[in-house]
Amino acid sequence: MKSIKIILLGLSLSLVACQSSKTNDTTKVDSIASIESGPGKIVDERYLIVPGRSVGEISLGENMELVGEKLGRPDAGDAAMGKAWGIWYSKDSTENEKNELAIYSSYKDTTLISKDVKQIRITSNQFKTQDNFGTGRSLDDTKMKFPGMIRIATYLNETKDSIMVYDSKAEGIGFEFLKGKSISLTVHPKNVSVNGTYLTLHPEWKQVE
Repeated sequence: MKSIKIILLGLSLSLVACQSSKTNDTTKVDSIASIESGPGKIVDERYLIVPGRSVGEISLGENMELVGEKLGRPDAGDAAMGKAWGIWYSKDSTENEKNELAIYSSYKDTTLISKDVKQIRITSNQFKTQDNFGTGRSLDDTKMKFPGMIRIATYLNETKDSIMVYDSKAEGIGFEFLKGKSISLTVHPKNVSVNGTYLTLHPEWKQVE
């Protein structure tokens, strides 16, 4: 009888361990850090783009005080009427080519106490989606990836080149294209247009369409 109890106890412990293992596995699958970009590959969460959600370690809706703790003071920016762009340049940036991480923020609610992240814009192709998609892609490739994407504006930059802005509103990601290739992407809340912030981020740009 005693041996039977021991066997039953052992089976119970095994079931608990098995269930615990399954729970841990589920947690790992749900974790951003474990999203696969291909066979045997795992995206580094520090550079992972999740449309409508996050870029790297910064998430939409995140308190700007926490962003400041992660990134430090911005290298540049613009602020007015409770809204602001903060721009951080990557360490490998040069005078002619600056990789940017830009964050658009505004007051979280009507209390006007704290600000949170509304949009995240990056230019570096080091950042990728879970299936290895980032900046530097052609317009056709990007349309295949985001078939709901439409052109919402065209700007002339300081050198009179046309910058076309496309947005996949439902998925929460927009792109800027120069000469047929994406030069930046912006993650924003799903079903909220990316448009309406570019004149504060690029006051030197002129909207032509």
